[in-house]
Amino acid sequence: MTTRLHMRNMLRNRLQDHGPDPLWDDDFLNDAIAEGIRRYSTSMPRQAVSAIAVLQGDQEIDMPADVNVMRVVRLFDESGTLVPRWEGMDAPPPVPGTQTGLTWRAWANTILLGRVVTRSGVWRVEHMVHRVPPEDDFSPLDIQPNDEDIILALALSVALSRRAISEGKRYTGRSGVHPLAAAARTAQVDADRMFWSRTHKLRAGSFGGEA
Repeated sequence: MTTRLHMRNMLRNRLQDHGPDPLWDDDFLNDAIAEGIRRYSTSMPRQAVSAIAVLQGDQEIDMPADVNVMRVVRLFDESGTLVPRWEGMDAPPPVPGTQTGLTWRAWANTILLGRVVTRSGVWRVEHMVHRVPPEDDFSPLDIQPNDEDIILALALSVALSRRAISEGKRYTGRSGVHPLAAAARTAQVDADRMFWSRTHKLRAGSFGGEA
């Protein structure tokens, strides 16, 4: 279980900033970790499930506030049967008032079905949500297992980049790029490389057997 405190300590180790008078204060590093989580969430959103009550005769299903209809992945009816998403090949998209078949599409935070629901029940909506930045030092980080190195690289990139911006006006070095900015780019490249490795292995494992 990795917490913000653990991540902050790892970040200080990378920054070599464990002295009695550290350069990087806790609030600065906490904010860098939070931004790292937000950037991580863009590529690695969290999977979530919502139970939606659907009534007989419904053909439009409004999503609750915590479900972004554009991020719905799969829809199952009250019997657990997968409702296929309309793929837009041969038939027109499902709209209220038509009887095309039980497919669905997303529009204006509403799921539109190809025909009316024939039985009331609770449907399962599988969707993606943003991960939540940590609010304290003790709760587990909202990340996938073994992705601490990605968060560390992202937080390091954020911290170095922000420090480079704050010191940029005082920089008098010969190089046009502040050394901290260059280090921030390196950290971001590391994070991008790890993202690619994670997603590549996931796809290989999904479609090519054991990874």
